[in-house]
Amino acid sequence: MSGGLVTGLEAIIDASAGILSAQSLEETVQAMADALLPIVPYTSLAVYEVDWAERVGIPLLATGRYVEETLSSHPPLDASITGKAVLQNELMYRAPGDPDLNLNVIPGTPTSDLESIVVAPLRVSGQVEGTLNVWREDDDVWFKPHELTLIERFATLAAIAYVNSMQREQLRTQALTDALTGLYNRRHFENTLRAALEDGHRHGKPTSVAYFDIDAFKAINDQFGHACGDDALRAFALSLRAHTRAGDVPCRTGGEEFCVVLPRTDLEQATSLAHRINAAIREARLGPNRDLTVSAGVASASGADADLDQLMLSADGALLRAKRAGRDQIVVAGQTTP
Repeated sequence: MSGGLVTGLEAIIDASAGILSAQSLEETVQAMADALLPIVPYTSLAVYEVDWAERVGIPLLATGRYVEETLSSHPPLDASITGKAVLQNELMYRAPGDPDLNLNVIPGTPTSDLESIVVAPLRVSGQVEGTLNVWREDDDVWFKPHELTLIERFATLAAIAYVNSMQREQLRTQALTDALTGLYNRRHFENTLRAALEDGHRHGKPTSVAYFDIDAFKAINDQFGHACGDDALRAFALSLRAHTRAGDVPCRTGGEEFCVVLPRTDLEQATSLAHRINAAIREARLGPNRDLTVSAGVASASGADADLDQLMLSADGALLRAKRAGRDQIVVAGQTTP
């Protein structure tokens, strides 16, 4: 075993702790790039995730040259060097003069004979879930045999780190997501609202919330059963997601209650959005009797005195007034009930 290979393997072992301890997927792939550079020097690197349904690679990270172009690329599995490595489940090395270098060149990058590429599959339980792509460009572009071995060994470590980070991401998402509707849960709602209020305070912007409650929901469960009740909750959640804006955060906070965080949104804008959602639900004819309606309470806060608990109490109080006033309507905190 050559001295370069031994030294490289020792360096991979030393790097493993840092890569495996990364907490997020983004941190993990960046740690991969940083750790490999002193072991096997390169000019560019990319990490792709395999989308088997679309049969393309999805870029997770690009560093070095042509970063924007690489992050915009989706190499097809059936017509690229990346795809060959995935489908054949083996490391691919293409040196200057190899015709494969002209196969599915990343749009916006030059075709050059003065480059080489190594594509190492990231295997998880025998299945290829991604690739580690490493380029050398311009000068001394050839990879030595021991460097290919090091990249392949490094890819094994990278695959383990990738799986660990994906599992952590899934657990983190599950902890903040309502299983029935797919919306965020109450914990995420409160965390997001707190962050929105802090942002509003820093930038002098109002923060609003809209509380929604499905009218006569207990009657749906009692008359048609809990399966129909669950269907109604899912249908409302889909409509709520469809009619909120980019940046709004719809959440299910319990039972038939839903809340939407509206960052940098004043009371008038929040009220208008609540009315649109109320009308959209009525027109959608949801529920077992096709007559599902919702009531809503809207509140807003701004300035240094904005308080999370008080904002939530204001919106909840407005929602209760809407329910008591006959349902299927919007009540704004601080205004007279219609």
